[in-house]
Amino acid sequence: MIGYVIGDNDMLTGFRSVGIDGVEVSSLAETEKALSDALDRTDIAILIVSDVFSNEPSVRKKIDQVRLESMTPLIVEIPSSKKPSNRVQLSDIIGKILSSQQGE
Repeated sequence: MIGYVIGDNDMLTGFRSVGIDGVEVSSLAETEKALSDALDRTDIAILIVSDVFSNEPSVRKKIDQVRLESMTPLIVEIPSSKKPSNRVQLSDIIGKILSSQQGE
């Protein structure tokens, strides 16, 4: 069982440097095809996807479907190096909680 990456060139270069292969995508159509091809493979245990692409509605629907219906592959979404993540960081939440408690 192997890991596999779907992401931009920077992400792919980083993972390839540690021995994890993948495919570079730059559009929704490429992402949908890469995801479909990866899910058809039986040797992939961990599928790493850039959040830039995984947040597209059609890709999100497929990822959620796989997570509900199958144990493998484990799909991990990681932030892209090129676009800031729209997710709230845990450290930001903790900082807000602590700063609001200090004012009491």
